Amino acid sequence: KEKGKKSILIDKVKKEAANELIKTDWYVIRKTEEETAIPSAVTTHRKAVRSKQAEMETAISNASDIPALETLYTRNNEGVRPLGDIPQKDF
Repeated sequence: KEKGKKSILIDKVKKEAANELIKTDWYVIRKTEEETAIPSAVTTHRKAVRSKQAEMETAISNASDIPALETLYTRNNEGVRPLGDIPQKDF
């Protein structure tokens, strides 16, 4: 069965979040293997990524039709879109 537009967009959001989280996965692995604390900034960022991912997935799921989806992805003059973006941070 072919995936619908919402499923495709949600998969993209999941991939964006995973790509951001993978940057700090080593902190989690180190914590597990060596019991070294994860810096609070890393923990806060990871929580923000997961929270934004859930928010974006809900917005996509709740869109009533294709024009509503298009509105979510349309950026204004400042480059901001109603859907928002996965938080990005370099550590």
